[in-house]
Amino acid sequence: MAEFLLEIGTEEIPARMLRRAHKDLRDGLEKVLAEADLEFDEMESLGAPRQLVVTCRNIQAAQEDRVETVLGPPVKIAYDAAGNPSKALQGFLRANAGLNPDQLFRTQGKKGEVVAGKLEVKGRQTAAILAEAIPALLAKLHFPKKMRWGACEEPFIRPVRSILALFDGAVIPFEFAGVAAANQSFGHRFSGGEAFAVDAIDTYFQRKAERHIAVGHEEREAKIQAQIDNYLAQINGMLVADEALLTEVTDLVESPFVVLGSFDEKFLDIPREVLITSMREHQKSFTVQDHHGKLMPYFLSVASVPEDRKGLVRKGNEWVLNARLYDAKFFWETDREKKFEDLYNKLDHVTFIQELGSYRDKADRLTDLTAFMADSLSLSSVEKGQLKQAAQHAKSDLVSDLVFEFAELQGEIGGLLMRHQGADEPVCQAIYSHYAPSSMDDDLPLNQLGCLISVADKLDTLVGCFAVGLIPTGSKDPYALRRAAQGIIRILVEAELPLDLDALVAKSLELYREKAGVTPPENLAETLQQFCIERIRHYLRKVRGFDYDVVEGVLAAGHARVDQVYQRASAVAEQQEKEDFRGLSLSLKRMKNVIADESDKLGDFDENLLSDPAEQRFWREYTAVRHDIEKAVGEARYEDAMDLMVTLADPAEAYFGTDGVYINVDEDALRLNRKAMCREIGLTLGLVADISTLAPK
Repeated sequence: MAEFLLEIGTEEIPARMLRRAHKDLRDGLEKVLAEADLEFDEMESLGAPRQLVVTCRNIQAAQEDRVETVLGPPVKIAYDAAGNPSKALQGFLRANAGLNPDQLFRTQGKKGEVVAGKLEVKGRQTAAILAEAIPALLAKLHFPKKMRWGACEEPFIRPVRSILALFDGAVIPFEFAGVAAANQSFGHRFSGGEAFAVDAIDTYFQRKAERHIAVGHEEREAKIQAQIDNYLAQINGMLVADEALLTEVTDLVESPFVVLGSFDEKFLDIPREVLITSMREHQKSFTVQDHHGKLMPYFLSVASVPEDRKGLVRKGNEWVLNARLYDAKFFWETDREKKFEDLYNKLDHVTFIQELGSYRDKADRLTDLTAFMADSLSLSSVEKGQLKQAAQHAKSDLVSDLVFEFAELQGEIGGLLMRHQGADEPVCQAIYSHYAPSSMDDDLPLNQLGCLISVADKLDTLVGCFAVGLIPTGSKDPYALRRAAQGIIRILVEAELPLDLDALVAKSLELYREKAGVTPPENLAETLQQFCIERIRHYLRKVRGFDYDVVEGVLAAGHARVDQVYQRASAVAEQQEKEDFRGLSLSLKRMKNVIADESDKLGDFDENLLSDPAEQRFWREYTAVRHDIEKAVGEARYEDAMDLMVTLADPAEAYFGTDGVYINVDEDALRLNRKAMCREIGLTLGLVADISTLAPK
C-alpha cells in the first residue's frame, strides 16, 4: 500500500467556499478510486485559505490484473458462408488486441447469440489514474463564480500558484491552470514563503507547521479557542457565543494569532446589537461580556500572522473599531431624536420593488393585511391597536442612519427606537423581530404580533412578485420567495396560528389590485396555491421528517389551515404502523376504486336498500361514530378522530373481504346505492387525510 498527498496552492479562497471545495475534491477522488476498483483507506480533506489538501495514507499501488469478457457481433454476421471471420468479426478482433479466432466462444447477448472472448487486462498504476482524474476534478469543483486568470485557459475561483502531488513519494505528472505538479510546497507568506521539498505526508505537515501554516481546520480552531480562553481568563470575561464567526475566521487564517483589543467605555451606551454587529460584520471580531451578560469594553480579533510583537495588529484593529463605534454612537443619538411618523412619511421616497411602489405603500398594505388577520383571530381592541402601530412602522427604520450603516439590523433598530420613544413593549418586540425567521434554524418572532407582521410582510412580497411576473425559476430566486414562503409555513405551524392561507393570499391580491393598481393574471391565486403547497410539502418531509405517503394523504384533505395540516400529519403518522389502520387504509383504497367508474351517476344514499348483513353492520357502526369523528375533527382533536376511524377497520374488512358484499351487481339501484354508501363513508374517513394513499402496496 502507498500514500497519496495532493495540495493545490492558490490565492486566498473565500472562507464561505473553502470547506465545500475540500469536501467535493475528496469525494471526487474517492469516487475515481472506487470506480477503478482500488482499495484505499478513508481520505482526509483539509486545508487553509491558500491550500486545498487531500491525503490518504493507505492506497493500492495499482489495479489487479483481470480477465474481462468482451462481446462481439451477433453470430449470424460473424462468419461468412465458408466459416471464415467476416469483416464485422475482423473489426472486433482488431479492436481487442490479444484475441484470436481460436479463443472465441458463443454466449447470449441482449439481442440473441453473439461471439465473445476472454481478454486479459493488465491493471493500471494508480498514479496514472490519478494523473488523468485530478485535472478534471479540479475543473469541475463547484464555486459560485470562476474566472480565467492571466493567460490560463482553465477558469478557477482564484489563481493557482502551485501544485504538490505525490504518490508514494514520487510526483504525479499532470498540469492544471498552467501549473505543473511538483514535490514542493510553500510556507507562510509573512515568513518569507520560500519553497521547500516534500517526500511524505508526515514531512508535509511537519514542514508546514515549522513555516507557520496550520493546515487542518480543527487544528486552527483549537488554537483560536485556546488563545481566546487565555485572554478571557485574564479579564474575567465571557465570549458572546458565535459559532458561525468562529468557523469563518478559522477559514480566513493560516496561522491564527488572537489579539485582545479594547475600546472607549462611552461606546457601551450604544445598543448591544449595534456593538456586536459592528465588531462581527466589520471587524470579524468577537464580543466580550461579563458573567452577568453585560458587554465589556474589549474585543478579540484573529489575525493570520505568526506573532504581533509590536502590537501593530491590536492597535490597527482598535483604531478602526473605535472610529466605527464613534459613527455608530453619533447615528444612534441622531436617530433617537427623529419621530417615527416622520420616518414613516420618508418611506414614500424608498422604492420597494419598481412595479410595486414604495415602502410606505408596503407599510400601508401590511397594516390592512394584519387588520384582516386580527379580525380572523378575534384579537382584543388593545391588541389590534398595537398591531396596527407595529405594522405601520415596521419598515420605518429603513430610512434611519443606523440601518443605512448596519443594514443587517433592520427591524431590530426599529424596535429599539420605538422603545426609546415610549411605545408599548409588544409593539417594540413585534417590530424588532418581524424579519424572523430568516432560515430554518432561526427563531420565530418574539411575540404573536411579530408573527402576524412577519407573515404579512413575507406574503406581501410573495404575492406582489408573482403578480408582476417575478417568479422563481430553477435555482434562481433573486427575491428569496421560496425562503419567504417557508417562513410563512413555519410561523403558521410553530406559532399555531389558526389562519387560512388561501384567504390571506386572496386578501393580499385584493390589496394589490385596489391600492397598488396591479392587475394580476387570472389564475394567479391557483399558481400561488400550488407554490405554497410545494413549500408545505417540503416542510413536512424535509424539516419534520414525515413519510411521503403521509404528506400526500394529509394534503389531499386540504392545505389552507397549515397549522392543522401539521397536526393531521402527526395524527396519521401515529396510527400508521398499527395493524387496524393498515387494514382500514386498504379498505378505503378499494372503496375509491369501486366508485371511480360511476362517481358521476351517484345520487343520495338510501339506507332502506341495505340488505346484506355485512353492509348493514358497516353502516350501523359507521353511523355510531360519524358524529364523534366530525366533532373531533372540528375541534382539531385529530388523534381522537383517527382512533374512532380505526374502529371501523373490522366492519370495513368484512364488507370488502372475500365473503363480503358484492358491489357491482346488475341491478342499477342496488349497485349505485352501495357505491353511494362507500362515497359517504369515504368522505367522513377522509376528513383528516386520504388514508387510502397509505395502503400497503
